[in-house]
Order: sequence, then C-alpha cells, then structure tokens
Amino acid sequence: MDQLITKEFLLRALSALVMVPLAVSSLYVGGALFHGLVLAMACVMALEWSSVTSISQRGPMAPLVFAVALVVAVFVSNMQLGLVLWPIGAIILFVFAQETRRQVHLMGFAYITIPALALISLRNEPAQGFSLLLILMVVVWCADTFAYLGGKLIGGPKLWPSISPSKTWAGAITGFSAGLLGGYVLCVFGFEVGSCILVSAILALASIMGDLIESFFKRFYGQKDTSSFIPGHGGLLDRVDGIVVAAPLLWLLVYLGIA
Repeated sequence: MDQLITKEFLLRALSALVMVPLAVSSLYVGGALFHGLVLAMACVMALEWSSVTSISQRGPMAPLVFAVALVVAVFVSNMQLGLVLWPIGAIILFVFAQETRRQVHLMGFAYITIPALALISLRNEPAQGFSLLLILMVVVWCADTFAYLGGKLIGGPKLWPSISPSKTWAGAITGFSAGLLGGYVLCVFGFEVGSCILVSAILALASIMGDLIESFFKRFYGQKDTSSFIPGHGGLLDRVDGIVVAAPLLWLLVYLGIA
C-alpha cells in the first residue's frame, strides 16, 4: 500500500477533485461554457505540443496555437464553416510554420483539432449529447485510473517497455475492465447509448491506446511530461491522451448508428 499512497498519488487525487466537477458541470450545461472549455483546452494542448517538440529545435509556437484556436472557435459558432476551414487552417500552418517544423506542426494540428471538433459535435447531439460525453468521460477516467492502480498494486510483465517502461499488462487489463464496467453502470442508471457494452469496450481500448501513443510521443522527444500544468498529472496532453483517441471513435460510432 505504501507504494500507492505517494506524493504523486495525492497530487493526482487532489487535481481530480478539482477537474471532475468542472468537467461534469460543463458537460451538463453545454453551450458556451462547454465550448469555451474545449477551446481553452485546445489552445493549452497546442502550446504544450509546440513546447515539447521544440526542445531540440527551437521555433515559434504562434502558428500552431493560432491555427488550432481559429478552427475550433469557428466550428463552435458554425460547424459547417468550421469543417470547411479545417484544411485552410492546415494550409495556414504549412505556410507560416518553419520549413523544418511543418510536419510536426501539422501532426499536432490534427492530433488536437480532430478530438476537439468531435467533442463539440457529440455534445451538440440533440437527443443524447450529455449521455454520450458522460459515458466517454467515465469510461476513459475509469480506464486511466484503474490502469494506474493496477500497474502499481499488481505489477507484472510490461505492456510495451520500449515505449512506456512503467505500464504493465495487469494495469491494461484492470483499466480495460474498469472502463467497461463504468460504461455499463452508467447505462444501467439510465444514461443509455446504443450497443452499450460494445461502445464501452471500444472506448476503454481507445483510452489505453491513447495513453501508449502519448507515451511514444514523449519518449521520442525525451520528455517525462508535456508540462506541469496539472499537479500530479503533468500536462493537459498527458491528462486527455485517452480522450484524444476515444472521442473521434465515439463520434464515428454515432455516425454509423452504433452508439
């Protein structure tokens, strides 16, 4: 138990006590509050991406932050216009970014804007927008939290040591199971989506994959965290890595009529 109750764990818990009510209340209210939160998060993520990828190759952050903010802000007010503007934002980024940094900026642009637009689209679903995003958040939070706890308490064989030396198979299985259970419990209590078990399983798996992708990104650039924005969690990119992958997948499931 001593290996679990650490300063890092306590910081993670305290940060969660602040973030969870803020996230859930913004989900429930929707509208300008939720849109503003997504826009602010996207801008912070763009700053973190620019900072991490500039470690060995200094370059201005402004092009990526501007392109992300422009696309998300326009999408909030007019979804169709925002979609039209998305490739224009990529072109703006390509033109104004340093030649040697165009590829990494375009990757960051897609990595940040696609889940941001997916979150806004899902919340705007007239019949079940709140339920969809609540299940998304609960599945990802459960998967992330119990993957951490399972890895700490059980340990065992490493999941992918070349990418993330600390992640274990026990943590991944525990996280997946917890995410699946969290989604199912919400459905039982009335927050229903189509194919609840299948959707919860896909989102839980996506959360684990998002964590691995973020770990690869940080390892490639030699960073432990993307920033110290959230005490105990690192940067915002570290905190929402599961949502980055799961949100677009959930939007696709809704589009296909599965969720």
